[in-house]
Amino acid sequence: MKTEQLIKDLLKQDESGQLEFKEVVRKDAIGKTICGFLNNEGGQLLIGIANNKEIKGIIDANKWQFEIEQYLIKEIVPEAPVMVSVENYGNKQLLLIKVWEGPKQPYIFNGSIYYRRNDRTIQASSKEISELIHKRQETEIHWERQAALGVELEDLDIDEIKKTMDAAMSDNKMKDIKKEPIDFLSYYGLFQNGNFTNAAVVLFAKKPSRFIPQTRVRMAFLDHGKTGDVFKDDKILEGNLFKNIEAIQEFFEKHLLFSRKFENNNWKRTDDYIFPMAALREGVMNALVHREYGLVSSALSIIIYNDKLEITNSGKSPFKQSELKKNHLSMPYNPDIAHIVFLRGYIEKIGRGTLKILDACKQAGIKAPLWEIGEQTVKLTFFSDVKLGGAIVGASKGTTEGANEGAIEGAIEGAIKGVTKGVTKGVTKGVKDKLAILLSAIAANEGNRLPEYKEATGLPDSSMERYIKQLKDAGLIEFKGEAAHTGGYYLTKKMKSKLK
Repeated sequence: MKTEQLIKDLLKQDESGQLEFKEVVRKDAIGKTICGFLNNEGGQLLIGIANNKEIKGIIDANKWQFEIEQYLIKEIVPEAPVMVSVENYGNKQLLLIKVWEGPKQPYIFNGSIYYRRNDRTIQASSKEISELIHKRQETEIHWERQAALGVELEDLDIDEIKKTMDAAMSDNKMKDIKKEPIDFLSYYGLFQNGNFTNAAVVLFAKKPSRFIPQTRVRMAFLDHGKTGDVFKDDKILEGNLFKNIEAIQEFFEKHLLFSRKFENNNWKRTDDYIFPMAALREGVMNALVHREYGLVSSALSIIIYNDKLEITNSGKSPFKQSELKKNHLSMPYNPDIAHIVFLRGYIEKIGRGTLKILDACKQAGIKAPLWEIGEQTVKLTFFSDVKLGGAIVGASKGTTEGANEGAIEGAIEGAIKGVTKGVTKGVTKGVKDKLAILLSAIAANEGNRLPEYKEATGLPDSSMERYIKQLKDAGLIEFKGEAAHTGGYYLTKKMKSKLK
């Protein structure tokens, strides 16, 4: 969903227990409202809107985005996942703050507990505070917070824990108070009373299936031949959530045909798979995060057919199919798992996963995906009009559209050869292709940060920094900006001269 459509949908609504508008930035008022949302059912706060819903806009919105995010992380106790984004509407910029219902209620801001009552933020009464405490006690027995008996620190992947800590710190999503992995796990409730929780096992165990067999993920590529259904590839994943993300990404890259082309006789190249990788990424993340792991019969499967791809997971959706196609608040079934994935950077926009899936498919020109919601399962199906057993589309056929486009592609490929020559010995064609994808994405949208390019390319999170470094070392891209949260990546003059 485009940003302007998102804002239009919000403006059609009246203020409620989950929606509020503010005209100007006042940190204390924002803190009270967000605290109230956390203690209720989550909510959205749109800033830059007058009482009559006139679009006023926010000056220096990017600066305020960073300041507000850090302010809320510091001032709201306990720490909660808060997403602050800059939204463009016409020639104005607005701030949108989203939170889901807090998993560790009651939340405190400035020494007080705030609550949403209809469309107002108020100080919670003693009765409401009692209800919040009781609700927290009930959530403490949720499956993901139960002790995973027999799990020791050496059973966990310390490198993945450190990657998550580093990602949270670099994106300023976490207070700088967790110095060691065990401190980090304790702070976020993944290590309690001397035991690691089930959520810790799902997220970070070296082999979760050893303790929780139902965490396995099945992936298959099913080819429809003349003799019937034949599995050309069939794998069972037994890694933790983050390792499984990488393995699924590699499986997609192996089996989904790649197409690339230049458009409108310019040097902006589009790179994608038959199924848009940005949409697949969101679908996979939804399945992994919202899966009902507590069921002994829990399952998650990803099946690629010659004309469609299905992601099926055990779980219940709080929304109907029609509601998934509209702006809605995220209601994570596993809030502890969701929070850690948010800190890692895989959830960039709270509550927009399904909208991003629809938008990516629309931009790719393929049929809208279908969600089928059963009593215990959710299945997401992507459709393609290109058969996986047939010819490769676009430039994969060995052709490009127009001499100018061919020259541009040659310039990019030549630049990539320069990156790999003498820098890394024995580099595979796959790595060269990935470097070309990233370089093309930067050329198409200069000034973005790493998360935006990660989302646009679908490249593995574990490899992005390495690819960025190789392109920088080769003098093809550079980082401009005073800080990580305000700067971005640009083509160097050297690279631009190759494209002329």
